[in-house]
Amino acid sequence: MTFYSPSDSTFPRHYKEEVDIVFSAIDCVLNRERAIYCSCELTSGLRLYEALRKHKLKTAAELKKEAGQAWFDANIFVPNMDAANEFARFVRSTLIDNTMVITPAPFSARGWSQPEYLAFWETLLRTRIKAAWFNRNWQFSNGCTFEFSVALHGRIPVFDCDGGPLDPQSSIECVEAAIQQLHAEGFDTSKLQENLGRMQAVRIQAPEVFRV
Repeated sequence: MTFYSPSDSTFPRHYKEEVDIVFSAIDCVLNRERAIYCSCELTSGLRLYEALRKHKLKTAAELKKEAGQAWFDANIFVPNMDAANEFARFVRSTLIDNTMVITPAPFSARGWSQPEYLAFWETLLRTRIKAAWFNRNWQFSNGCTFEFSVALHGRIPVFDCDGGPLDPQSSIECVEAAIQQLHAEGFDTSKLQENLGRMQAVRIQAPEVFRV
């Protein structure tokens, strides 16, 4: 029994208004503190490339067309989401203080495009995050490499899946190696290259970030 029940009201809003609503809810939890962000592959990444190899395809769009969206969700997105949630629980268990941990996996905003999701997470990283942890194989994920470039540009400390500091130069080389491997197999690496370009731009514009 509840005192109030959800209504069936509709609320047409602009994207920015929806973003403001989500951030207001996040701020209710953070209460002016900054959280740790857990970056994991979701709609792209190593699991996707392994499926593409198995089906002898080159893009996620081809895989969705051949196997169907339901298959893609069950075999790519849901396992990635489960792994992301597990990673966030692991990170939380290693902390000795009360720092909040944020994972993007459960968040869903119906109607948002991929660039709108990325813009949202970029704003979150730049305004409410004090450190970002990256799960293993992050260098194969379009989303993770984007988040890494944002963290690098925003001077946000970055850590690997075990909590060790990620060296910016070594991380760039790791992404370069992933791109080279995927490109040699004929996969589309345009998004990875775009994010790599952002990282390389930070190296030129702010070389102090790369001084260990």
